[in-house]
Amino acid sequence: MEREERKRKIQLILMISIAVVITTCVIILFYFMVARYAGFKQGWATFVRIIRPFIIGFTMAFLMNPVMKALERRMRAFFLPKAKTKEKERKYKRAIRMFCSIVSLIFLVGVVTLFMVALVPEIVRTVQYLINNIEQQIYGILDWANEITGGHYEKEINGAKNAEALKSALDTAVGMAQNYLNMGEQEEFIKTMASFGFSMGRLLVDIILGMIVAVYVLLGKETFKGQGKKIIYGVFSLSVANELVKVVRKTNELFYGFIIGKIIDSTIIGFICYVSMVIMGMPYRVLCSVIIGVTNIIPIFGPYFGAVPTVIIIFLTNPWKGIIFLIYVFILQQVDGNIIGPKILGDSTGISSFWVVVAIVIGGGLFGLPGMILGVPMTALLYYLFGRLSKRLLRKKNLPEETAEYIYLKDIDEKTKTFRMKDPGVSEDPVILFKKKKKKDDGEGI
Repeated sequence: MEREERKRKIQLILMISIAVVITTCVIILFYFMVARYAGFKQGWATFVRIIRPFIIGFTMAFLMNPVMKALERRMRAFFLPKAKTKEKERKYKRAIRMFCSIVSLIFLVGVVTLFMVALVPEIVRTVQYLINNIEQQIYGILDWANEITGGHYEKEINGAKNAEALKSALDTAVGMAQNYLNMGEQEEFIKTMASFGFSMGRLLVDIILGMIVAVYVLLGKETFKGQGKKIIYGVFSLSVANELVKVVRKTNELFYGFIIGKIIDSTIIGFICYVSMVIMGMPYRVLCSVIIGVTNIIPIFGPYFGAVPTVIIIFLTNPWKGIIFLIYVFILQQVDGNIIGPKILGDSTGISSFWVVVAIVIGGGLFGLPGMILGVPMTALLYYLFGRLSKRLLRKKNLPEETAEYIYLKDIDEKTKTFRMKDPGVSEDPVILFKKKKKKDDGEGI
């Protein structure tokens, strides 16, 4: 008995020592990252640049997978019944997977190319038009303001139109924009174009490598899954391995459910916006519809990010149409948030709006636009993990797992596990006794 007690104490001391060492290492690493932030940032940028083809490849594979699965399912149903032997069936499966992977790659590249072909020329035309006609557009807005005010401020408005400060500011802004677009001197132009060409060439190589990586990932995704599970079950105990597999499966569910759903939702919103702008006779239909659709991928704040530039662009051309479009965008986003979005996404994240805002603010602050998009499913995953952990710890103490049980809790008696509530009106009795019930694991707790 004493020997076992001594053994437990040694194990406890050993675990505490390991925890102290790990904590010390983490603190030292954190201090090093803060003290050497510039070097760490440069090293991280170099590392990301090296693995960029793999990042592009995994991202493309992630987006290609739903198309490949849908096409593969139909082709297997048609071809596999014709295979008379197991060997032919394996060959058919490999050939079908290869064909579907390449088709999904072509589809993704085609969509991105079509998007760029439709968007880039429209952006260039819009920017050039705004730069070349900015003075007339601002004067038009001043004339519109004079009209809707009934001429009561005509003198002040005409004074603003003739003000030297306004003309000077416009000339400076237009000059800076033109110099930027024209690249200034010939030598500076050559340097800028050479740097741009080098960057684009390197990016093109990374994209080509990423395409190859994406196809290989899709070809061997089942093998990769099997290898990952084999490592997990080989390293960890069965109970821990089972939980890790559940967590990985939940991660895949969260990210796929949110990102793919958001892409579909934003595509529908962009298409509805374009059709509506055609009906209303709005200018810059393609540009504004794309901006509204793309920014809609960002939860909550995305619609406002998209509304600001599009409304300003239309307002500069036609103030009344700009106001009408602002009202329309508000109505469209309400329809999306309450009807279209919930139908497509459902409760894919399982977190409240508060945590969505937290995820967007922190993710955007740390990683920019990708952080704003990926921060929501990542926060949902952390929320899910902490929920499972808390339920497991509560279950060990024979305490209820549901949050509702603790809302009006005052304290818990240590001996009898009696729940004392703050508000007697919550239940028939001011004191609720909790009795342990055997429950089957529903997958929501560890």
